[in-house]
Amino acid sequence: MVRKENMKTKILLLAMIISMCGGTSDEGNEKNIISLSTTHTEIIQMLEAENQLIGVDSFSETELPIKKIDAYTVTAEELLILNPDIVIVAFDFNGIVEGLENLNIEYALLPPAQNLDDVYYQIETIGTIINKENTASSLVLEMKSDIDEIIANSQTESVSVYHEIGYTYGIYSINENSFLGEIYNILGVSNIADKTEDPYGSGYPLLEEEQVLNANPDLIVIGHSDFLNKDISTRQGWDGLNAVSNENVYFLDENLANNWGVNTVDLINTLSEITKFNEDPGLVYKAKYLESDLGSSDSTQNIIIATIIVIILTAYILITRRNKSKVQS
Repeated sequence: MVRKENMKTKILLLAMIISMCGGTSDEGNEKNIISLSTTHTEIIQMLEAENQLIGVDSFSETELPIKKIDAYTVTAEELLILNPDIVIVAFDFNGIVEGLENLNIEYALLPPAQNLDDVYYQIETIGTIINKENTASSLVLEMKSDIDEIIANSQTESVSVYHEIGYTYGIYSINENSFLGEIYNILGVSNIADKTEDPYGSGYPLLEEEQVLNANPDLIVIGHSDFLNKDISTRQGWDGLNAVSNENVYFLDENLANNWGVNTVDLINTLSEITKFNEDPGLVYKAKYLESDLGSSDSTQNIIIATIIVIILTAYILITRRNKSKVQS
């Protein structure tokens, strides 16, 4: 009788260990996903689910034979041919959202992030869609930790910045209501357009040239490519600005500036370094996340839980045996 009970206990123990070690893994039915956003394509790739993609926007980089799609002009009818389980969009170009709804195609509209919480939310949402919840949660935790460290080591002295996102059709900058504006604020940098009102509430106000000249910023960041002559000093009156005379003019990579997903940490790190007048550090954190096992924390947790179960059940077996020995004696 004791042997049979011990065998049952061992089987129960094995089942519980397998359940605890495998129950929280990122497993599930894979989906056919179309991503019409470079940001969300990168998130899917970072979460190691690129194989679920059957179509991506034309600006997404991938070595897999995935169909490239013009997100600006594509119609829902054209996407239907690919038989997607879900379409991820960041912008409602060409009435794509209404078209997807009319054809009963499942979609997720994840517009550009306005703050860090939006970034984290979208990564976790993508993780849920592709059945990578644990990996997404681990990535978000690691991003938060790295951002906290960057902020702690950010510029402490007063530095003023002018960040330009457009010039050809007017001088456009960023204020506190934009994602980039929030980043400068958390880094403790003084953005000369931070309080400039934007009548449309977009976070990207139109400035008068005199506002930049009068502010005389310490640093100028150009986040666009429509100013073909990249010598800012050729603009009338700009050669006398502190940023220009001290050669503190930085041209920010457009992909880094416009994507709000995993690259957010590298964006914050880059802005932190250039506000300290250091060189661009490059994609340090993206490389780090690619090299790290984002699911390792889940595996460690499962091992700890399984070990606790083994200890508890072993104690239970010993107590049971001791009690039976007392009864028999």
